[in-house]
Amino acid sequence: MTPGIAQRLLLLAACIGGGLGAGLAGYLLTGEQAWFLALPAAMAAGWMVVGDPTRCTPDATHKVRR
Repeated sequence: MTPGIAQRLLLLAACIGGGLGAGLAGYLLTGEQAWFLALPAAMAAGWMVVGDPTRCTPDATHKVRR
């Protein structure tokens, strides 16, 4: 079962919040701005959970225009 749009938006918000939280915590502890790379890492991890590559390919009834 794939998640609906509301669940995906909630996961997106959770990934952004988690990534920013980790980045801010790491920055405050070490002073290194590299900790903010946790944001794209959290977004990528979230995509691995909900990403469905089969939805990116056309189904068998899709007609190709030439």
